[in-house]
Amino acid sequence: MPRADRASQFMPFAALKGYEEALKEKENKKTTPEEPSDIALEYLEYQYHQQQAEKST
Repeated sequence: MPRADRASQFMPFAALKGYEEALKEKENKKTTPEEPSDIALEYLEYQYHQQQAEKST
């Protein structure tokens, strides 16, 4: 097999059609930060109160 033919079998190919376009579209979308969950808010409140209690002692 000629060298040029051997090289062509290793050429990149698109296994998933439209995948590159979908990635580019997703990169271009601007996302807004998500709201923290109730559990996260409760934990942050707990930490805040713990720090306040440490400061007052």
